[in-house]
Amino acid sequence: MSLSSALLTAQASIQARSAELAINSQNISQVNNRGYSRQSAVVTTVYAGTSTGIYVSNAQRAADRAGLETVIANGSTATASETYASLLDRLGATDSDPFSGGLSSGLGKLESDLRAYANDPTNLVLGQTVINSSNALVTDLHNGASRVQKLRTDSDAAMATSVDKINSILSDLESLNEDIVAGTAGNKDVNALLDKRDQQLLALSQEIGIEVVYRDNNDLAIYTDSGVTLFETSARDVSFTPTAAFDANTVGGQVVVDGVSVVGPGATKPVSGGALAGHAQIRDETAVTLQTQLDETASALIDIFKEVDQSGGGGPDLTGLFDWSGGPGMPTAADIPGLASKIKVNAAVDPGQGGNLELFRNGGVNGAAYVYNAAGTDGFAERLNQSIDLMNADRTFDPASGVNPTSSLMTFSTNSTSWYSAERQRSTDVAMVDSAAFTSSVDTLSNKTGVNLDVEMQRMLTLENAYSASASLLGTIDDMFKELLATVR
Repeated sequence: MSLSSALLTAQASIQARSAELAINSQNISQVNNRGYSRQSAVVTTVYAGTSTGIYVSNAQRAADRAGLETVIANGSTATASETYASLLDRLGATDSDPFSGGLSSGLGKLESDLRAYANDPTNLVLGQTVINSSNALVTDLHNGASRVQKLRTDSDAAMATSVDKINSILSDLESLNEDIVAGTAGNKDVNALLDKRDQQLLALSQEIGIEVVYRDNNDLAIYTDSGVTLFETSARDVSFTPTAAFDANTVGGQVVVDGVSVVGPGATKPVSGGALAGHAQIRDETAVTLQTQLDETASALIDIFKEVDQSGGGGPDLTGLFDWSGGPGMPTAADIPGLASKIKVNAAVDPGQGGNLELFRNGGVNGAAYVYNAAGTDGFAERLNQSIDLMNADRTFDPASGVNPTSSLMTFSTNSTSWYSAERQRSTDVAMVDSAAFTSSVDTLSNKTGVNLDVEMQRMLTLENAYSASASLLGTIDDMFKELLATVR
């Protein structure tokens, strides 16, 4: 090999090692950036006559599409389950909350107070205790219904925020994807853009379940996990009309992607992943079930303590101890949704509202035809005992309550508490499992594409040694050139 060829080889080696060291240094600087994919130098050997040289043709990005797809899928599932579990937890912050046993305990106290009053029906202090327990039950029902509908309203608002994020991310992805496809076709370095696009895909999957299809020139298409197109060359429109406030009769709006409903009641192609799915499950399913349980409890209370015509005249059943905003007539099936917000203690029997406590014991809230103690007996307890029996007698509840539809009010209340407790525990367990799967997949991907500091530091040492060797060779060649020139002179 001539000195000229050796010089060119040494210079090429130094340039290549410099480029490799630059990539190595970049990797080390990004060691704590989980969105960064490790890069490595692609070193190419060139031949020119009797000379050879090397150069860094490009930086190759560590990629694992299958691993990324697993992270996206697991992350979307984990977000949905964690969103659902955290929202469900809000309803049972303490044991005294209606859903955590407060309502069931309240019914138990009412029954206990009724028994005490029935054993001593002339004791108006015990009678007042029954009224107090009844008012506490009404408060629990009101609070429970209010919290359920507040949760639905909050979930609906969160869905609107999520849709805004989705549209923003899709817009960013459209611009990014154009640059990536054009850059790839033009043999430009698009590694940083690919990292950024991967992070946008992960962010999108937190909001809605997605599937990604890769195409030529690093192009891609994005679909919901139910198969609806979100992005293909251009972003599709995602729309949602939020609802300002909810009550028991409110039906939440649908999220529509490219004209197809993917979230909400009756969705054509419902998604299963992302925050949208978690919020929708609360808003459209679980909260509706809980509201039904509350409404059925209120309906049973009004029915159990109603007054029936005692005169034989065939008068309609009318409200007794428990009334509602549409009383004194009994609520119909159409009135039951939302009844938990409308139930109240009848003012006619509540001394605190100017009523007469004895009307509850004797009957007659709705006039003489509804008096049970026609003889005016001081120790009359028949109506009190009848109410206790009815609280423990089987009746039919709406199957939409999610529990045994044939049971006593007392059992129904206990079953409702158990239903919430079981659903809360189940959702927590599922969220923990999904979170663990997501974390594991992230770690697996990071191990394959992320930066290992120990490996990079060892590589830096190797490159520095190679650089030093090339520099030493260059110095030797320089000395040889000097000797040759001196000889010529």
